Amino acid sequence: MNRTPLDLLGPAELIDAVIAGQEQVTTVVRGARLQLARGAELVADAFLAGGRIFLVGAGTSGRLAAMEAAELPGTFGIPEESVVARVAGASPGRPAGADDAEDDADLGRTDISALGAGLGDVVIAVAASGTTPYTLAAAQAARSAGAAVIAVVNAERTPLAAGSDVAIELPTGQEVLVGSTRLAAGTAQKLALNSLTTAAMVRAGRVHDRFMVDVVPANAKLVRRIADLVAEACEEDTGTAIAALDRCDRNPRVAIVHLLTGLPPEEAARRAAAHRTVREAAASAD
Repeated sequence: MNRTPLDLLGPAELIDAVIAGQEQVTTVVRGARLQLARGAELVADAFLAGGRIFLVGAGTSGRLAAMEAAELPGTFGIPEESVVARVAGASPGRPAGADDAEDDADLGRTDISALGAGLGDVVIAVAASGTTPYTLAAAQAARSAGAAVIAVVNAERTPLAAGSDVAIELPTGQEVLVGSTRLAAGTAQKLALNSLTTAAMVRAGRVHDRFMVDVVPANAKLVRRIADLVAEACEEDTGTAIAALDRCDRNPRVAIVHLLTGLPPEEAARRAAAHRTVREAAASAD
């Protein structure tokens, strides 16, 4: 890493330095691929069995965890109550949390108790250091209540990792801006969380081929996107996809089964609901 003082660099050189300081992230995350795979299976199994997914953390780690949780219901069509995030010190007036809450272990235990995490649930605990008192206490309380714990940390051999069922260790090293874990550490956490949750939802049947078959059509952009994905998944034109969606209450999963099998919408809906994946639902019509 270039050790030239940042305050002696020009604007373009500063940008180069920040980017260079994060170039190792994909290699670091790829090094944890087997642990990420184990975590994804754990999350998928819990979700399919009716368990909830909790993402917790403090500071930057907590905010990244909350952002990940916020994206899952719309992307994969899962109930909002099945994925819950908690940032240390968060409140209606301060949704990003409070940095001074990071050291509050009692708050971590209280939050987990209030959320009701327990047997059958999975808690994804994110902390760059792996020692944050709030997150460590939350993870310990969750495990004591019977929940499985996945640790996402940016160091090796940490207490948080040691007390987890799956430890995803992402040692990104010293930051270009020393101590600012919102850079390489945060980028690694974001990539790891994206990989973990996406793989879990694929395994849980919320994706067909490369397509989000349960995405919620909450706005005009997503309505158009759903039409395009149904068309591509079924190798049909967009007009045919739109007509199928209209017949299937704008449900992309049902529309794909309907187009792939030729089944009436009602029967396509029944089969789509009866099978974990679109592929299985379509095959059941053979």
